Order: sequence, then C-alpha cells, then structure tokens
Amino acid sequence: MQGPVEIWLLSADSFEAKLAAVSEDQWDAPTKCGDWTVRDLVEHALFWQCNLASVVGAQVTPEDGWETIKAAITRALEDPTALDGTLESGPMTGMPKHQAMGLATADVLVHGWDLARAIGVDDTLPEAAVQAVHMGLAQAPPELIRNPQLFGPAIEVPADASAQDQLIGFVGRQP
Repeated sequence: MQGPVEIWLLSADSFEAKLAAVSEDQWDAPTKCGDWTVRDLVEHALFWQCNLASVVGAQVTPEDGWETIKAAITRALEDPTALDGTLESGPMTGMPKHQAMGLATADVLVHGWDLARAIGVDDTLPEAAVQAVHMGLAQAPPELIRNPQLFGPAIEVPADASAQDQLIGFVGRQP
C-alpha cells in the first residue's frame, strides 16, 4: 500500500497533467464549482497546496506557480518527520499534519477532475489515489468535510459505479 506522500504525488502529477492541457482561451471558461472560472479553480488549488507546503515546512506562494509549489512540497516531504506533529495555528489547530495532508491531497485530486471536466480532457484519476482519498474522507467527521469550504452534500451514485465515480459523488459532484 502506498503512503500519504506517494498518494499526494500521484494526485499532484494528475493535476499537473490536466493543468498543462489548459489552453489560453480556456482560463475564463466556467467550471462546475459554483461561479468559478478555470482560473479561479486553479488559483484555489494553488492556494491550498501552498497551505500544505507550510504544513510540511516549505514556503511558497500561489504566485510562484505550480511547478515551484510542487517541487517545494516534494523536497519538504523527503524529510521523514515532515508529517509528524499537529497544526499549531489556524482553523484546524490540533489536527495531525498527516490528516491536513490528506485534505490537501483530496483537494488537488478532486480539483484535477473538476479542471479536466471544465476544459474537456480525460478526467481519469489515478486509481490508488482515488481509493486512498475516498477512504480517508469517509473516515473524516462530517462536520469537517461537509461545509462550503470543503465539500457539499454527497451525490448518490449506483452501487456498481467505478471507484472514481463513487469518490466524485461522495464529494458532491455529479460523475
């Protein structure tokens, strides 16, 4: 089984591939994330990945761009103690760092799917990441994940739906 670092890397690589497919004329295109454009969606994802960077001891800003953010997080995660301890400030004070990383992983994975749907490219997500993120989110307290800052109400999908469709429905999107 892959650990949180490997699952984040799979999710980050998937997001990166979808981000690379955005054409110049798609930045102002709508997404299924409220009234967000593709640009808004990407800026949101970069913001939350910068939060993850600070959790693991890297300092980057959304203006640094995806490549720099991803590289900084990857370098920081080479330290085996990067996910030890708890968050010491902010609205999730006391949350174990590995759980905060799980939320950041879910964010970049799901928003990669959102991005793919918005620009019309393959929305397939890495199977191992889908399974790990769904398992982690299913164990989270509903009051943590079912709020406007994270995920809306779950969308029911058929019992025989793919693992990806089950995750997408769980996070409140129509597969």
